[in-house]
Amino acid sequence: MINARLLALAGHDYRAAVRNRVLAALLLTLVFVTTIAVLVAAVEYQTQLDDYNNYKAAAAAAGIENVAPLPLRPLQLMRSVAEYLEIIGAVIAIALGYLSVARERGNRTLWLLRTRPVSASELAFGPALGAIGLIATLVIVSAAIGVVSIGVWGHDWVDAEQTVKVVLWCIALIIYMGAFYCLGAALTAHNRVLANGLVAALVVWLVVVLIIPQIGDTLDRDNQVPGGLFSALNLDKPHETRILDTFSTYERIRNGIEELSLAKHYERFSFAILDIKVKDQYRDMPISQLVAATKSDIVWMLAYMVLLAGALRLTVGRLVH
Repeated sequence: MINARLLALAGHDYRAAVRNRVLAALLLTLVFVTTIAVLVAAVEYQTQLDDYNNYKAAAAAAGIENVAPLPLRPLQLMRSVAEYLEIIGAVIAIALGYLSVARERGNRTLWLLRTRPVSASELAFGPALGAIGLIATLVIVSAAIGVVSIGVWGHDWVDAEQTVKVVLWCIALIIYMGAFYCLGAALTAHNRVLANGLVAALVVWLVVVLIIPQIGDTLDRDNQVPGGLFSALNLDKPHETRILDTFSTYERIRNGIEELSLAKHYERFSFAILDIKVKDQYRDMPISQLVAATKSDIVWMLAYMVLLAGALRLTVGRLVH
């Protein structure tokens, strides 16, 4: 339950994080990089949109009425933002967790607070709430920059439904980065040498964000068969299906490995909600159905968040007692 002590600890941690120069530099760098990436994507989007409109006009002049709709979606321009925050955002969240614990130990704040009527849960979740507030600020600013860039440079402002999609993506991203904050804070608090906790958290980040998704992509059965092989062999669809079925073991292993990756669940959800690499079953799907179709990824993200928050609570509890 949120109370005055919890909010006071959250506010203190938020202000301290904002004043940290290293962290501020990381945040500004991320905002700059995402802005440039969306700007480049928006300009390219506008070029493709102009080409399509010219083609449509020429087709209409030639008496062709049925012109296929443009496969591009405005929110696809947010892909770079989603990917940068998936990778760099997780590192920033870990750094937040490390700096929070390091600051408490350096100032001996934790030992001072132990003399006050503050519970272990408040000591653990107060700073976490402040960090999540800072993460939310970063996410909202990045999303706003992306949306404005789509409208100004892509000349295609998002509608109400797409705005809801952006909001859902922001919530998922805050949960994702919040989990990595808890990871960094818990491992740092668990180790007597603070640097060891930071290194351990970065190793987990490396495995979860970079290695496991890469293994999953490598085992994807579409990557086991060279492109154009079926066309070169003049095989019909039933034969293609039977050949691909022989890679079903790879598919099961791949799915099992990817289920372990918090980053992969975030990526699957964000790509679906932002119309990035939209599969046929997601195309033009209402938001409620889209959320239902990705509920497994949502549950996994929440489970990781709860698990790591519990680990942080236990770690701080041991320090207090």
